[in-house]
Amino acid sequence: MLSRFAIYFDEVARAGSIRKASERLNVAASAIDRQILKMEGQLGTALFERRPQGLRLTAAGEVMIGVVRNWRRELRNAESQLDALKGLRRGEINLAVVEGSAAFVTRSLAAFSRVYPGIVYHLRMAMSAQVTDLVLAGDADFGICFNPPARHDIRVERTLVYQLGAVVLPDHPIATQTEIALSACADHALIGPIEGNALREILDRAWATSVGTPPRFVATASTISLIKSLVLNGVGMGFLTPIDVAEEVATGRLCLVPIGSPAFALSALSLITASGRPPSTAASLLIQHLGAAMAAEPGRVI
Repeated sequence: MLSRFAIYFDEVARAGSIRKASERLNVAASAIDRQILKMEGQLGTALFERRPQGLRLTAAGEVMIGVVRNWRRELRNAESQLDALKGLRRGEINLAVVEGSAAFVTRSLAAFSRVYPGIVYHLRMAMSAQVTDLVLAGDADFGICFNPPARHDIRVERTLVYQLGAVVLPDHPIATQTEIALSACADHALIGPIEGNALREILDRAWATSVGTPPRFVATASTISLIKSLVLNGVGMGFLTPIDVAEEVATGRLCLVPIGSPAFALSALSLITASGRPPSTAASLLIQHLGAAMAAEPGRVI
C-alpha cells in the first residue's frame, strides 16, 4: 500500500546514501534516484543535500520524512486494526529493548508467536536512553528499558523491580551465601559494566556510599554476555540482575548472591509506550503478554 517513493525516501534518509539504500532494498540505485528526483520536481524543492560524504535531509526533507514515517505508522496501525477484525492473522510490531531484557523478551515472543504466527517482529537492541528516544520518535511501538525518566510524554505500562546481585561460579567462596554486603565484594576480583552503562551508574553510586572509594575492576565489558563469559571463565565476580542470569542459575553454571547493602538501590525494568499514541492492536496484545510474563520473573511487578 505504500508508494515506492515513500519506501525509497525513508530508506535513503536512514542510510544516508542511495547506494546503501539500494543494497538494503535490493532495488537499482537508478530507480531510487528517479523516484526522489521526480518528487523533488513535483514539490519544486530539494529533499536532500548532496554532499561528498553522503546525503543529508534539507529542511523540506525533514518535513517530508516526518509525514512519510507518520503515514507508515498510521498504515501499520490501520492494518493491525483490520487484522483484529480477522482474528489477528497478521501484523507487524516494532520494539526496542535493552540487552538485559533480551533473553526474557525472546522467551516471551516465542510463546506469543505460537498463538499469533502471522505477526512479524522487528527488534532493535539499544541503551536505555536510546530505547526511550526510539519510542518517542515512533520508530518503536513500545520499549523495554532500565529506570526510564519520569516524563509526561512517556507512559510506563509495567515495571519489574528487583535487587541486583553478585554473580559467581558455583565454587566461589561466596556462592553459598544468602546475601553479601557490597563492601565485602571489594575483597574479590571484580568485573563491571563499562562507564555510561545504566548498571554501572547504579554500581558507582552505591559503591561510593558503602565503600567510599571507586570500585577497582580487573575487567569491564560493554555487554551482559561478555560479563557472563568473563565470570564463567573464572576472571572474577560480576554484578548483574536475576533476569540476566536466569538460565545460567537454573542450570547450575552460575550463582547469584543478592547484595544486602542498603545503598545498592533496587533497579527497575520498565515497559514503556509514548503518551497520547495508543499502540496497535497487535502491540497491545504483546504488551499484555509481556506484562503477564514479567509477573512470573524474580522480582516485584508494579
